[in-house]
Amino acid sequence: MAFDLDSLNDRQREAVLATEGAVLVLAGAGSGKTRVITSRIAHLMRNRKVPPEQILAVTFTNKAANEMAQRVKVMAPGSGNGSAGRPLICTFHALGVRMLRRTIQHLGYRPNFVIYDDQDQLQLVRGLMEDGVFESDWMQPKDALFALQAARGQGLAAADLLRDEHEPDRRLGRLLAAYEDTLRRMNAVDFEDLLRLPLRLCREHPVPAREFLGQFRYLLVDEYQDTNHTQYDLVREIARPHGNVCVVGDDDQSIYRWRGAEPENIKKFERDFAGVHTVHLEQNYRSTDIILKAANQVITHNADRKPKRLWGRQGEGAPLEWLEADSERQELEAVVNHLRSLRLRRDAKLSDFAILYRSNHQSRGIEELLREEGIPYNLVGGTRFYDRREVKDALAYLKVIANPDDEVSLFRIVNFPRRGIGRTSQTKLADVAAHQGRPALQIMAEAGRYADFAGATGQSMQHFAELVTRYRRRFAEGPLGATFRELLAEVGFHRALEKEKTDAKSREKTVGLIYELEQATDHFGRTREEPSLKSYLEHIALFAMPQDTDERDKPLVTLMTVHGAKGLEFPYVYVIGMADEVFPNKRALDEGQEEEERRLAYVAITRARRALVFSMARARKRYGETLRQRPSRFLLEIDPALFAGPAPGAAGAAHPGHQEQKTKEARERFFENVRKLRETGQGGPG
Repeated sequence: MAFDLDSLNDRQREAVLATEGAVLVLAGAGSGKTRVITSRIAHLMRNRKVPPEQILAVTFTNKAANEMAQRVKVMAPGSGNGSAGRPLICTFHALGVRMLRRTIQHLGYRPNFVIYDDQDQLQLVRGLMEDGVFESDWMQPKDALFALQAARGQGLAAADLLRDEHEPDRRLGRLLAAYEDTLRRMNAVDFEDLLRLPLRLCREHPVPAREFLGQFRYLLVDEYQDTNHTQYDLVREIARPHGNVCVVGDDDQSIYRWRGAEPENIKKFERDFAGVHTVHLEQNYRSTDIILKAANQVITHNADRKPKRLWGRQGEGAPLEWLEADSERQELEAVVNHLRSLRLRRDAKLSDFAILYRSNHQSRGIEELLREEGIPYNLVGGTRFYDRREVKDALAYLKVIANPDDEVSLFRIVNFPRRGIGRTSQTKLADVAAHQGRPALQIMAEAGRYADFAGATGQSMQHFAELVTRYRRRFAEGPLGATFRELLAEVGFHRALEKEKTDAKSREKTVGLIYELEQATDHFGRTREEPSLKSYLEHIALFAMPQDTDERDKPLVTLMTVHGAKGLEFPYVYVIGMADEVFPNKRALDEGQEEEERRLAYVAITRARRALVFSMARARKRYGETLRQRPSRFLLEIDPALFAGPAPGAAGAAHPGHQEQKTKEARERFFENVRKLRETGQGGPG
């Protein structure tokens, strides 16, 4: 794309030309923000004659940074990325690495520090917990690491937590202090340090910090609405000497508060920088008018936002569509049938289609159906359902019951949930079984005969073996789904998963996966002619096989969460599970996060270019119960005239809030009619 100011629309051009001082660009979905950023860099170099090495642009992903660098290279030939004669276009973390390599010795580290990734950090936390720094029975290592990362992302120090009146926070403070001390001793930093330490340098050692940052006279920040507390403070420090900072973002697309993003940083920017020049990018180059109208109608219900209204010139386009079915399976069948029909009518490729959902566990049903129908798909940004650890653990019980010789599955779950058969006992069990040439489960059934398994450990082994034998009979005699639920309830599987997770979101996600598995098992048992345990495990094994190489090379339907779809676009988009308390998510509603959920719905809507289809099941299984569902409150905020055929809620009960409003309006009309009748003398005998 060659650099041409005349090819920009008026608002884009305004954002590009406003190079001095603080500039806030509120860029609506599909409004060409990347083009604005890269054009601004090219304009600074070509027209304003700014030395390229004085320009810094930061974003959140390597992919976005590389795309920007390539565009700038085309717009301003001869420019590259990040060395003499080139602008630096990188992520916040990459900027931190560059700065720390030159200055970290001022903080007591050596310049040859190593960077710990997530697995390294998890191993470190696990070791500290095993050493007794933090009670492992109170929180699992993975959750403890998440809590550490969240605290550090909010700018909290160990001392802050240690002073807290709540014991859980003080415990976390002790772990954080030990974690940071260990990192320093190992001359290591983690990803959060790549942001925190540069900020600390700016405040504690301003001279060396300024020697590095002072080279940049023009700062651009992409996806500004996703910045956290530390990143915002770092932006302020970089821009402090010159004040030439342009931030580009959209508060309507701020959907990462759960990982520390603060959409309030847009308001902070206007407060902390003098004379902010604000530019609104509202012309959308992606979607049809109907899709944009729907997006606008939904997002305007958020009170805490910067006003903006998307508009475009792509034509009115096809109306929205609403698919409603009795069950979740029928909902997904309707989606797949609609996709096939639309593909034929539009002569479209499978890669033109995306199926989006609110939560990861919703992928199971659509994955399974697409496999059954022979439609290749690509699951983006998530672990395939049957590859998830919790699901594999639950299925390991079934595998041991179906095949007592399966020792891989046996040792996977012999102590999950915990039953006092630890690693030492498992090693002894494996040794005895190998020495005698007998299955380990047989040894467990006779554990009382062995001195190595005396006491409680031996009793636990015998109880486990008895459980396997008993459920082998029950699966042979009883319904598959109900028996599976009874098995998991008896061993305390759900309780064990809940104990692993300390925050509500993680608990809901993990336990939701197992309820989804129970539902899949129940569906198989009710719909197959011979629903045996063996045939079910064969079905799962075939389903879990990787897609053929030839199939992977074909165009694929994209499956992903709405969070994962941000920044992407597709000609045809399906958003499944659009029921209240599914989308919006019930937990988020309970936590007062309805506005963030509405922003997520706005992101889902604005992924579509030509056609947008929503779907819902009128009933779904949840925690063993059948729940009736209503359409998402967000869909009830869309003008029914935008839908082809009946709109959401037209044939069923509306959301209570909307129904109350309708009742109020009807009551007011009734009394107004009574008043008019009285005034005209038609009110009956007097």
